[in-house]
Amino acid sequence: MKEFMLNNKVTYNLMSFTGFKSMLLFSYLLEAPRSYEEIKQYFAEHQYLHETISIDTLRVYINSLERLGCEIVRGRKAEGSKYKLVKHPFELKINDEHAKSIIKAFKSVYKSIDVEDLLAITKFFEKISGGIENQELKETLRNISPLKKIDSEILKLLIIACRKNDEISIMYDSPSSGIKNIDVLAQKLVVANNKVYLHGISPQYKNTASFIVSRIKEKPVVKLQKSIKADIEQLTIGCEIYDKNINLQDNEKIISKDDKKLIIEITSDNKFLTTQRVLSLGSDCKVLYPQSFKDELCSILKKMKEEYFAEKI
Repeated sequence: MKEFMLNNKVTYNLMSFTGFKSMLLFSYLLEAPRSYEEIKQYFAEHQYLHETISIDTLRVYINSLERLGCEIVRGRKAEGSKYKLVKHPFELKINDEHAKSIIKAFKSVYKSIDVEDLLAITKFFEKISGGIENQELKETLRNISPLKKIDSEILKLLIIACRKNDEISIMYDSPSSGIKNIDVLAQKLVVANNKVYLHGISPQYKNTASFIVSRIKEKPVVKLQKSIKADIEQLTIGCEIYDKNINLQDNEKIISKDDKKLIIEITSDNKFLTTQRVLSLGSDCKVLYPQSFKDELCSILKKMKEEYFAEKI
């Protein structure tokens, strides 16, 4: 170890060199099944090793792992003869109480974090769900994220498009008009009502629009030349809030407050998202201005009420 600390290199003079390589192999197989060629390349390109291993040497490291309780099998030739780590004694064990705490913590933060971070957390949940013995809790952990029905490749491309403010074409399954191509100037991805929305500007939807990402059926196509202008008028909505513990979003600020209520202003260029936000607050929110927004909101609420009464009849 002293030698390693001095020159930052691994040599055969170090103790447990076989153990070191076995650990590397374990870590590599933990990610996915690997062929001999992939493993050989991995060892050859490793920052400390830079050497080629033979199939016999590889067998030595596999035997070392199997003595520790790992089970490694080699797949069929038609599938690439890949080595697969079937099980190991180092699996994470999470009891039901721990899992419930994780779920509670996730529910309290997922609405306020970046979608890119949400994707990373979702992948983490997919991994740790394997350490849950309670099947019902395991499914809850796997399905808790708003990303559960979203193609991860589509989501990654949308994240990039929003970051670059690209103009893209999406194949969208609209609830009212079916599948169609829509051009969007991508701006941001947001989480609302346990769904992920692509927020952008689209001439087909009177400029600002939001699209449920799970309804995007194919990978977005980036347009080489932009034709959509980003000059959109901002909305400023005044609201009276009766829940003083409300978690304000980035586009919301407190104007005044007293013992019973808060007066906040919501600034947005997307009327749809603002309407969703106000509706999600329910009876804890009363819109003060502008009158045009109040009228539109009342119309929506009236229509919702009529739908419910129609169901009863």
